[in-house]
Amino acid sequence: MGETIGSPKSTKYASCRLIVTKVPIDVFTDIESKNIFEQVFRAYDDTCEFIYLPSFHRVMVTMSTPEAAVMARLETQGWRLQTSTVGTSNANENESSTESENVGIRCYFADDREEYRKRQRQQARPAAKSTSFDDDHLTDEDGDDGGDDEVLDDMDTFEHLALPKPEHLFLISPPASPPVGWEPRTEAEPLINYDLLHALAALEPGKAHELHPPEQDKPGIVVTPCEGALDMKKKKKRDLPDSKIPHTACPNRN
Repeated sequence: MGETIGSPKSTKYASCRLIVTKVPIDVFTDIESKNIFEQVFRAYDDTCEFIYLPSFHRVMVTMSTPEAAVMARLETQGWRLQTSTVGTSNANENESSTESENVGIRCYFADDREEYRKRQRQQARPAAKSTSFDDDHLTDEDGDDGGDDEVLDDMDTFEHLALPKPEHLFLISPPASPPVGWEPRTEAEPLINYDLLHALAALEPGKAHELHPPEQDKPGIVVTPCEGALDMKKKKKRDLPDSKIPHTACPNRN
């Protein structure tokens, strides 16, 4: 092996949980065999916990430290139950127990990256700060924790892609704060051409208005407004007599 057991490099990414496969069936059915199996792992950690999965012939072992998990995995690889304390009544169970005894157990690290990040967070968080007059400098709870925040951010993006930068997010919904470079502007007053409004109000239907007088070699410009469509409809209704719809007489049925 290129690195020593228990070194920080070998246990940095190690999980505290082990998955033990090819466990003999007697471990699940006999108490004495179960105790022997547990004592094998308790030799490396007295506080380890076991979760038995008899349907898969597997056991999940949870250690208290990654170092103990590494030692248990290396030392228990290929362990066999020497004697079967209870005879199996089923032929399938007997065959499975014999196969497990011949091959031995196999230990694997569980995929525990979330637990690793949680453990790293706890290590990165500073200890409870206290104020002491015996120290060379005073420490308070208002210190700069920018370095710790960067460590936590690196852990969050260790296994996942970073979110895209919200450069155009303000175009979708109003932002909580204005974008960089935005400045408030006072709305300008509306531009009203009162001369144009006065000229339009002076126009009368049927009356000619000279816009530009004639010159020596140029004719004058005269505008004669015409009546609008609404005025024409009113005039037609006023000139035409009221027409009544004649009723058709019912034919005789004699």
